[in-house]
Amino acid sequence: MMKHIKKSRCGFVVIKFNIDAEDYFVMRQNPNWKDMNFVGGHEIPRDGGSLERAARRELIEEVPALRAFKCFELAPLTNDISYGPIFSRSAGCQAEYLLQFFLLRFSDTPKPLFEALRTRTLNTLVSQRDLLAQRKYRISGLVNVLNDTLPGGLRSIPYSWPEDVGGTLRDAGLLWQHQQELALKSSRLG
Repeated sequence: MMKHIKKSRCGFVVIKFNIDAEDYFVMRQNPNWKDMNFVGGHEIPRDGGSLERAARRELIEEVPALRAFKCFELAPLTNDISYGPIFSRSAGCQAEYLLQFFLLRFSDTPKPLFEALRTRTLNTLVSQRDLLAQRKYRISGLVNVLNDTLPGGLRSIPYSWPEDVGGTLRDAGLLWQHQQELALKSSRLG
């Protein structure tokens, strides 16, 4: 007897910044799976079969600061990617995924996003180094899917805002996590 393979469609948003000449991504902590993933998730009927609409809906749900901030757009990073079948813990069965990743591009300063990261949120900045090394955090397998799919991997992804935002974060008193990571890096070296 052949086992049922669940089909699932998901759209994800990649948000990448240059902070003091180092690449960072806005990632979402999943308390159920205790891992970090890109913002996004499963398509639902009201998305009308559009993974971009699914990604945008998930972005607004998971990053509420962007509800009132309209100065951004989503640009496709990938075509549809088939992934699996793999075991889905949430479905409790094998699942075949159709994925698409989108880059969030800001047309005005992303300061509202950074201010929202300061409050109680499941979203956080994670360095590209930590995403690829997967030592500091438990990272979703979708990070590797995107890294392996794109020629040049995560490093080739353009920034969501063209300028280094380290100064902006410092000036606004928002460089909490980055400063902690720098202190940790310094203690390892010393």
